[in-house]
Formats: sequence, structure tokens, C-alpha cells
Amino acid sequence: MQLIDIIIFILVLSGLIIVHEFGHFITARLNHIRVDEFAIGFGKPIFRKKFKETFFLICMIPLGGYVKLAGDDRYRFKGGNDEFLSKPAGIRARVVIAGPLFNYLFSFIIFWFIFIIGMPYLDNVIGGVMDNSPAQRIGLKAGDRVLEVNGRKVNTWTDIQGFIRKSKDDIELIILRGDERLNFKIKPEYKEIKDIFGREKSLPIIGIKSSMEIKEVKENFFVAFIKAFNRTVELTIFIFQGLYYTIVGVIPFKESLAGPITIFKLTSSTAKEGVVALLHLVGVIGISLSIVNLFPIPVLDGGYLPLLFLEKIRKKPLSEKAEYILTRLGMVLIGVLVILAFYSDILRIFSSK
Repeated sequence: MQLIDIIIFILVLSGLIIVHEFGHFITARLNHIRVDEFAIGFGKPIFRKKFKETFFLICMIPLGGYVKLAGDDRYRFKGGNDEFLSKPAGIRARVVIAGPLFNYLFSFIIFWFIFIIGMPYLDNVIGGVMDNSPAQRIGLKAGDRVLEVNGRKVNTWTDIQGFIRKSKDDIELIILRGDERLNFKIKPEYKEIKDIFGREKSLPIIGIKSSMEIKEVKENFFVAFIKAFNRTVELTIFIFQGLYYTIVGVIPFKESLAGPITIFKLTSSTAKEGVVALLHLVGVIGISLSIVNLFPIPVLDGGYLPLLFLEKIRKKPLSEKAEYILTRLGMVLIGVLVILAFYSDILRIFSSK
């Protein structure tokens, strides 16, 4: 474990949490709610500066942060117009949802930036042809560059895989071999393959391998925007699919949890691949955090939204007793999930040895 790995881990985790808390902060201020404190880290403050009505703190434990809204609980609420609980349920819901929303938007902006500066992809060059495969039978060779699949241009190995998997009949390829363009028509074989969720799928296979050469593909401002949007949507769907398959038991629960040890290992290994790879990981973690934070568990942001919705319908908040019980249950559930996440991390460590 190197110092630089620890620093990267702290910067990634703290950065994402600060973005989250800034969402709460700016939305509260825009809705005329006083923010008493905006803290980076936890524990004893080592820096404290007041700007307008808010104390900005840097604390000793450099993990995460928090915002303290005026009158955000019944014990400190004094009935002032600038206090959180004095605002209508709809405004409070905006402040609550702003944290996850800022994480989500931040991840989108990261992906947009990556597509502009250059996303690394496997090149569209064949690195090998499998024995007795359709590709070998029609004469494909290592070093061939795939230009088109079924009339659609390809720039990366991801494009090739995607178009082949969508094929239902024979596959038409245009290959560049040296300076010569060649046309091939391949009848694929179908193979049963388990996807990441453990589902059996029959996929068309032609028997080619990537050259594993990396190239960067840069997009213009508008194309990068569209690709970042698509990447954000794809990851969102992927995460919800993972949650669904965990709930129905397709994915073991312990495998679906990632605690701080796993995240540390991910950030450390990804940082060695370069800044772009690390930024992409930050974007993925950011989307995951935003979705997890919207779970309807008291203590999490998503746990407050149903209560605010109920308050809007009933025209009055829940009783203090009911709120206390729900908060305690939420804390217990979060505690159990944290323990399970650490347990899952430890199992991964021992299973990899």
C-alpha cells in the first residue's frame, strides 16, 4: 500500500461526497435556507472561516464532508423563515434530491470531458483467428483491420462486438489488408455464454480476437455530449439490472456489495492505467452513489422523499415518535449493510489468494 494510492482514494471519495453536499448547499441557499456549516472531512476542524452566514470547515479526517442546515431537525428548529423545517415539503424535497442529482450530473460531465479529450478503446484490428472458426474458414488473418460490419462503419473493437452480437443472419465484413479492401460474408456459429448477471445467452461468434492495441478516439463537443448521455443511461440501466438480479437471487448478495477496501483497490489499480481510466471510474462510482442515495431507507436522501410526499398529502408531518423509530431502523439497516460490505471485501481478499 503506497501513500499515493491512499491519497488518490481519499481524493476520489471525498471529491464525490463534496459534490453531493454542494448540491444540498447550493439548492438550500437558492431557496433561502440558511446553511450553518459546510465541512470537508469529519472530526476536529483544522481550518474554520465564516463567509456570509456559513462557516466553511476543513476537518482532520479527510473522508467526505457534510452540510448543516439551519433548523433541519425538530430539536433545533426555532421557527425562523430561513430554517429548513419552515419550508414547504416540496422545497425540502428539492434540497434533499439535489445531492444525488449533483453526483449524477457530475458523472455525466466527467464522461462528456473524457469523450472530448479522447476515450481509450481497443483498436479495430484482428489480433488472432481461432482454429476451425468461421473466420478461419473464410480466410480472415491477424493484422486485418475491420472497416465495416453489415454496412456500418466501425472504429473500435467495441463497435465490432456490438454489431456482430446484433446480427441475426450472415455477417458481411469489409476488411483492410495492407492497401487492399476485401469483402467477406460469414455464417456465424452460436455459442451459449453467461453474461455478467449469470444469464445464459446464445450469441453469434465468428472466431476473431482483438490485437489488444489501444487507441484514443476524440469526439467533437456535440457528439461527446450525446455519447456521454448514452454512457450515463447505459450505466444507470446496468446498475438497476444488477440490483434486480441481486434481489431475485441471480447474483449472490455478497458479490453485489463493494466496501471501502474494494473501492480502494479499484482506484489504486485504475490510477495506474492513466488519468482517463481513473476519471471514468469516478464517473461510474458517482452514478452508483447517486442511485444508492435514493434508496428509500431512512437516513439516506431517498428515505426522506417518501416522508415528505406523505407529509404533503396529510398536510402535516409524521409524529416525532414515528420519525424517531424510522430513523433508528434506517441507521440499523445502514449499519448492517456496512458490515456486510466489509465482510464481502474480506471474502474477496481471501478468495483472490
